[in-house]
Amino acid sequence: MSKLHRGRRFFLTAALMLVAAPPALAQDRVVFGLDFAVAGRHAGYFVARDKGFYKAEGLDVEIQRGYGSTDAVTKVGSGATMFSFGDVGSLVIARSQGVKVTCVAMVYGNAPYVLYMRKESKIDQPRDLEGKVIGSPVGAATRVLFPAFAKSAKIDASKVKWLNIDIGARLPMLLAKKIDVTISFLPEWPTMATKAKESGIELTRMVFSDYGVNIYSNGLLVRDETIKTNPDLVRRFVRATLKGLDYAFQNPADAAAILVAKYPELDVKTASAEIAIVKELANTKEAQSRGLGFMDAETMRVTRDVVAEAFEIKQAGPHEELFTNAFLPGR
Repeated sequence: MSKLHRGRRFFLTAALMLVAAPPALAQDRVVFGLDFAVAGRHAGYFVARDKGFYKAEGLDVEIQRGYGSTDAVTKVGSGATMFSFGDVGSLVIARSQGVKVTCVAMVYGNAPYVLYMRKESKIDQPRDLEGKVIGSPVGAATRVLFPAFAKSAKIDASKVKWLNIDIGARLPMLLAKKIDVTISFLPEWPTMATKAKESGIELTRMVFSDYGVNIYSNGLLVRDETIKTNPDLVRRFVRATLKGLDYAFQNPADAAAILVAKYPELDVKTASAEIAIVKELANTKEAQSRGLGFMDAETMRVTRDVVAEAFEIKQAGPHEELFTNAFLPGR
């Protein structure tokens, strides 16, 4: 066989292989909105992206920072994001106003709501909050749930003063004594306490669950319309996200390193500590027996009732409409 013939045969074979090769599958574009600025507690979502868990499910996921749980619910409800990591308390309020969004997996199954204050301020009990100034973004979930905490702790919420501030101004203003208290979630404790200590100030905290506010908090939210029109995409997103969270829980240092590589202003030690707290919040009895993300109907009913009573919502709607376990792995 001549060299020319062999060359023609080679190129013909290569051309046939190219024709026969299956085309690369297009990935579904997804925008996932967080509740606040990126921090250690969000590491699991970046693990899902950077470890290829989303890609393996045919998803191209963009993760965006958030500006409070009310903002997170609003954005997913309007279609600005396809999924969001938001608070069920804010979801109860939104659905009563006609926003059709559903929780498809629970992450903060144990309530994370907390207030931080300077130890020197001697705010030791809930009643010490009366007359004090709490700095908070308007849509923060802990602020949304404060009326429920006030009622459970038997304090007069009308005697507490609120100052609207940006999320990034909370700690600087607290340390500068421009506010007495600020709102937060428990996973932020390692970051807040460490930064305060660097300034020579010790923080203390007041946890809502210690005063009877034991309700669901942040989970994965999606529009009802997306559930209806593209249930397979919802299932794939939930599966990959929970895989990322589980990896982070089992490998906190590695997960933290993945996050810090993209956000060098964070540090591995603090991020790892935040991941450990998220693991505790996610590790409910239901999660232990039914799998990560599972939601209990009775706990959801209590959550709805607490929020509805605190905000005097007369048409909160059936608690069954707030959530579904249908998209969790194995279902």
